[in-house]
Amino acid sequence: MDSIGSLPEEVLSHILSFLTTKEAAITSILSKRWRNLFTLVPNLDIDDSVFLNPEEGKRERDGILQSFMDFVDKVLASQGDTPIKKFSLKCKTGIDTDRVNQWICNVLQRGATSLELVLDFPGSDDNWDSDYMYLLPRELFVSSKLVELKLRSEFGVDWWRGGTDTFLPMLKTLHFESTWILLCDDLEVFLSAFPVLEEFYMADIDWPQSDQSASSQSLRKLTIHAGGFQDFRNPKRISFDTPKLVYLEYSDFVAADYPKVNLPNLAEAVLDLKVTLHQIDLIREPDDENVVSLRLRNVWKLIRGLRNVNKLFISAETLEALSLCCESMPVFNNLKSLHIICEADLGWQAMPALLRNCPRLETLILKGLLHHVTDKCGDACDCISREDKGRSLSSCPVKKLEIRGFQGTVREKEMIRHFLESFPCLDEMEVYADQSDNDPTNVEVNRIYKIIAYKVHGKEISTHTVLQSKGMSQSQMEEISSQFTPRNNRNKYGMVYILHGTHPPPQEISQYYIKELLNEEYKERQRVHDAMFDGIVEQYPMIASALKARQAATDSEASNDQEKKRDFEALLEIMTDLYPDFASALKAMRGTDLERGEPSRDQGEMAELGQTTPTDMAADLLPRDGD
Repeated sequence: MDSIGSLPEEVLSHILSFLTTKEAAITSILSKRWRNLFTLVPNLDIDDSVFLNPEEGKRERDGILQSFMDFVDKVLASQGDTPIKKFSLKCKTGIDTDRVNQWICNVLQRGATSLELVLDFPGSDDNWDSDYMYLLPRELFVSSKLVELKLRSEFGVDWWRGGTDTFLPMLKTLHFESTWILLCDDLEVFLSAFPVLEEFYMADIDWPQSDQSASSQSLRKLTIHAGGFQDFRNPKRISFDTPKLVYLEYSDFVAADYPKVNLPNLAEAVLDLKVTLHQIDLIREPDDENVVSLRLRNVWKLIRGLRNVNKLFISAETLEALSLCCESMPVFNNLKSLHIICEADLGWQAMPALLRNCPRLETLILKGLLHHVTDKCGDACDCISREDKGRSLSSCPVKKLEIRGFQGTVREKEMIRHFLESFPCLDEMEVYADQSDNDPTNVEVNRIYKIIAYKVHGKEISTHTVLQSKGMSQSQMEEISSQFTPRNNRNKYGMVYILHGTHPPPQEISQYYIKELLNEEYKERQRVHDAMFDGIVEQYPMIASALKARQAATDSEASNDQEKKRDFEALLEIMTDLYPDFASALKAMRGTDLERGEPSRDQGEMAELGQTTPTDMAADLLPRDGD
């Protein structure tokens, strides 16, 4: 405590700024020097749940809410006119809203640049009754110093009646998060009140008007989660005129039109277009005489505006909607990473056109493989047999494929095989098993954390376990791998299984890391083989003499300092020549393997599986010393 207490007051107040205001105030009891230190803290974090919890039922006690409000009053009064940077206030029902607004005005007058307000004050049953509806203070809408503002409420954010004259000249970050948001004007007029705004987040909004335009010359990051136009769902017109925007996250019902989409610098986009069940039917069977069907086709204008992105995330419903613009699909010349969410009842009709128009795609991530099958899925999937199978994939340069939510179905395995056969440049595939369902009947998938397929250029294809699970044998992994393995000879892949073990597997595993693990595994298995070899040779002098004579005949006189050559094939041949019983048992064992269609396993693999190895057989069949 002495070493901390000797620090300057500026340093101590900075340390206290990382605590909640209640925690910082408690330090005043440490000594006289600490008594007023918390009043110098430039950040205030006031949360009524911290003050009233963790005792259950404390909030309902008589006078406890009054005690909380008195505490906040005293903290602000003790600080006087001290400048403040950040003010965070979290309050629930029962707090006097007039006092809340006084607190907000207090910190604004002291130059607060960052406000985070979580105010769960419900409105009345009588809509728009000003006697009951909580309104933010007017001072909030005209602050000349506010840089960051975040508003959140379970009962809605009402900007309409308080913010008709909004002008925040320094605001750069604005977040709305609520069950509903009521703006004072349409979006274009609203955004004009923030001339330097760079980040705008708005969740759970129903558009007040059917025509909306997100227009800003300063915005760089825009997130909109909308639910259409009130009861009509699909808005009429949505435009984006944000030339400096680099990130767009947009979720809404498909609009009838997108008149202007000006996004020349957009680098990353997350697109979640919503459609009704009736509209899905119209998408799958377009009707040129249906007005709704014709309007849905204008989605191509929005997609064309995203053509410069480097990274694109699209939902399952978006992929379904994109099937209306397959012929007008833009070329994504800069796209390197494509993320697609798939659902079993939504289709892949747009997948072939999308993949054909990504000439520089490097990474493809699919969350789920199961989808609604139609003949319009094209050659992107393996669900329907067709002559041009894999054509759109063969022109796609993707190097890494990531599949999440693998459930182990036959259909998924066939699709994975299809990808491995058809993507010509694919170097690596990662398959993550679905752990959300935990179906007890799907034992194999429950054991798997991750499967990695890596392209090999030699003749040998192998499977390895990185994290060993006692519940899965080498033969089980080989059986699963055989269901993925390409039938053609053009692409060959080795498999690495990362299984659930006692320690959680690393989140990201590089190729170098995999190679190092496999190298260590190979060395360990080689040590086991060498020990077996040496044990047999040392125990049976006749075998040792025969092996030495054979080696001398082939290698001439090897020097004593030369590493002993362990030739397992020679060892087995000598053993079968010297001991007929061993030869018969070995022949029977190999014959059984061939009948089951399994390759002969080496000693290390069989020992790992707990099965009889040639060494074990030798111990039983070869004559003991003195026999």
